[in-house]
Amino acid sequence: MSDLLSKATLERVDRIIAQAPFTFCPDFLLFNEQWRRSPFLGRFLISNFKKGWFVYVFCGVNVAVFALWHCPSLLELPSKLRSFIRSASPQQAKNSSGRGGSTRVPPKKRVVTIHDLPRAPISSNRTASGASLFGQPAHWKTLYQHFTHSLDNLAQGRWWTMVTGAISHNELEHIGKNLVAFVCLASIAIDCGVSNGQLIWISLGSAVAGGAAQLWHNSRLLENDRLLRARGVYVSYRALGASGIVSGLSVAVALCSPDSLVQLSVPFLRRPPTVPVWTLPVFSCAWDMWMLNDPSSRIAHHAHLGGALFGGLYAFIARRGHY
Repeated sequence: MSDLLSKATLERVDRIIAQAPFTFCPDFLLFNEQWRRSPFLGRFLISNFKKGWFVYVFCGVNVAVFALWHCPSLLELPSKLRSFIRSASPQQAKNSSGRGGSTRVPPKKRVVTIHDLPRAPISSNRTASGASLFGQPAHWKTLYQHFTHSLDNLAQGRWWTMVTGAISHNELEHIGKNLVAFVCLASIAIDCGVSNGQLIWISLGSAVAGGAAQLWHNSRLLENDRLLRARGVYVSYRALGASGIVSGLSVAVALCSPDSLVQLSVPFLRRPPTVPVWTLPVFSCAWDMWMLNDPSSRIAHHAHLGGALFGGLYAFIARRGHY
């Protein structure tokens, strides 16, 4: 009888936990002594992780890429791992070194870009949080090639930068704002019934759409820079950051749950104002459209609008399929 009662109790607890809202950082586990001693703590943590595991993965990947920008030794880990594996297999090393005669590897075809032109100073980036290669750490060149949106990367066949550029940040304030906004919006989306798979599609689509919109804008800027090129000045435009994903997710959440409320953190106000969630993408898109062609702006407004457009289309199609 006790076994049946305990099983029924666990089933009831699981039903209650399943209805609990998703919490990225369950603060009550740290400050509530009763919860820390509860036998159901592990079941709650597992259920909470299953609800929003993609949120933790997304934040972890962004933090890892941010660490690459500021810890160049992390870039050497793959080569060290390969050398360790080779040294651990003596038979393979013997076979590779014992065979006489060396084969020449033909050199790879070199693609010339604006970075390779002689006497071509590169100006600072006008989008996101990039900067000139001059005076920057040497390993940033590798990260520029694999973790930023740029026409040069596409010209050299690095198509994956359409996604990796959206999970890349090199400034603490930039990654902090984007991840806080993503966690808040994703938590609302999960509580509204959005699955982890749908969050993945929204993030991937918004990243690609935002990157494509920004690259289209960059191509227009290069056409307008003919006078600078005539003077020997070649400008490189790069963009990075998860702002496009945040914009797409905000529009999707606003369409899926327009009645949801969010609290805004406003300095010098004791009580943060509470506003409907649909006001966030409305004012954000209005600001981006206002600043769209401002040459002094370092924000990728086109990427924001591109991500917002995809998020809106995805939510509209998903709602029609659901109903």
